[in-house]
Amino acid sequence: MHPILFRWSDGTGFATYSLLVTLGYVVGVLWLRRQLDYHKAEPAEFWGLIAAALGGGLLGGKIGFFIVEWSDFRADPWAMIRDWNTGWVYWGGLLLGILAGLAYQWGHNRLWRPRAYLPVADYCVAALAIGHVLGRLGCLMEGCCYGRPTSLPWGLSFVSPACSVVPELRGIPLHPTQIYEGLGEAFAAWFMIARLLPAIRAGKYRYGTAFFGYILYYSALRFTVECFRGDDRGVFLSPLLSPSQWTSLFAFAVVAVVLWRRGIIERQPARRSLFTDGKS
Repeated sequence: MHPILFRWSDGTGFATYSLLVTLGYVVGVLWLRRQLDYHKAEPAEFWGLIAAALGGGLLGGKIGFFIVEWSDFRADPWAMIRDWNTGWVYWGGLLLGILAGLAYQWGHNRLWRPRAYLPVADYCVAALAIGHVLGRLGCLMEGCCYGRPTSLPWGLSFVSPACSVVPELRGIPLHPTQIYEGLGEAFAAWFMIARLLPAIRAGKYRYGTAFFGYILYYSALRFTVECFRGDDRGVFLSPLLSPSQWTSLFAFAVVAVVLWRRGIIERQPARRSLFTDGKS
């Protein structure tokens, strides 16, 4: 793997992880930008939402990392705050990104034409899944989020001294958990773009089905992949489950109840609107 893409003149390195995560954001945003006509949105509204969600996602990812790695953060907080090459927690970024998007939409609705949140959220999670595929490739290059030792033929060995794999596991075949999750996200992106979003546009499913469905799916995916992880993810409530698994269980339960109560079938497609004032 190649944790360091290149080094600056002062000797500091630029992580391959950083490049791939950035590319993930760019590709997701570019795909989302192509959906403006459907949403009848102005570019300024779009870029405002992107800035809010991206800012919330970055902040939430870092805060989540500080919480999970609290002992290291407490020992040297400024070192971890200054390091923006690596160190993010996806669940933290997802949660704060959603909240930031809601806050932006609330402010936008008070100043301009009220827009429904869920039709936009359906497309945002599809873009997120696209970007996360590249993000997990970045994890693979960095050697973070690595798996437990395995004898399976597709086990991967990390040997670079610059990678995040602990020394005692370098050179040993490990579960490629980064690829497991990346493939899962690739399937989610394909399914939403090719199957689910067209059905929502056609009035078959309710707005929000992709949004809630993605969170339900990702909760199950993440919980499963975590079973094969071999890195230190912190301890929360119990050493038997990682913080991400507890979060996945909670998110799965909440969203399952929401989907059960609201349903996914659209019963009044002719009355749907992208705007909360009921006019399209």
